Amino acid sequence: MPGLLVRCRPTSIGEVFKWVFGRMETAEDRLESFFAALRNLNDLEQQDFRQIIKSVLRPNLRERYLTVNYHRAAFNVEMMLAIKDTKQFQAVSLLARAVFELAVEMKSINVDPGAARKIELFSRVELLRSARRLVAFKDAHPDRKFHYETHAEFIKVHGQKIDGERNAMWPPAKPGKSVIKHWTKKDLLQRATDLGDPFDRIYNVHYAELSWMTHSGVVSPLNMTAAWVTSFVGIVYSIAVDSYMEILEILVNEFKLYVTNPHLKKKIRCNRDLGFTRTPEEAEVVMRNRGLWDLFEPPAPRSA
Repeated sequence: MPGLLVRCRPTSIGEVFKWVFGRMETAEDRLESFFAALRNLNDLEQQDFRQIIKSVLRPNLRERYLTVNYHRAAFNVEMMLAIKDTKQFQAVSLLARAVFELAVEMKSINVDPGAARKIELFSRVELLRSARRLVAFKDAHPDRKFHYETHAEFIKVHGQKIDGERNAMWPPAKPGKSVIKHWTKKDLLQRATDLGDPFDRIYNVHYAELSWMTHSGVVSPLNMTAAWVTSFVGIVYSIAVDSYMEILEILVNEFKLYVTNPHLKKKIRCNRDLGFTRTPEEAEVVMRNRGLWDLFEPPAPRSA
């Protein structure tokens, strides 16, 4: 199992590191490097993104949906960085899976000009579906005591209108009510496939592993070793790194942050690569390659 996971791990950052320094690292070193890369991206987000996006005046609906997903991802990254023990591999797996799914959501918004209207309607469709399930449970169990009146009123006042809007936006293939599970009408696999790299790679290579550590009743290794856990957690942090980079680049494009910070996309990649440096000299190699030497102060290299 450890060998399989190492062979299947994302290689994009590792290849950058090998190209810069001509060496490969142990599983422990890879884990430390991916952790440092995520830490650097988190620092960059706090310095060059957070306050600027918070200060946007009168954001439109599309920007609001992007922002709420971005904030959720940022908080998940902060929690991943607060975990210092590989024994918490289930927690970091759950958090990395959430960051990946949020990255897919934001990219789906990014490529669909009409996404905001669809998300707003889908949110109301989901509220209606949940309310109907709750009221149906009450009807089937009248002796159970819980609050249902608000949900019944919501169905009475808004149900018919929401059904009509849903059928207009997503006409059912057959007469009757169709189940819409996502505003794109695609499952996660199809969304990841359509969006391409790194989404399709992460989903097809690693999403099952993340899910095994999140849900009960599915496959999980029974003969875990310290080496397996270290290798797996390194993969988990690499997934978070790739996903968070996508999120930050989407923000650069959607909020036009490149207008006032033309080097921001380069800084995203540079901060990732600097996670693999051990000395100021190695950091200089990375920054010169990215064309950023003398333009900003690099994060402190991780210790040798």
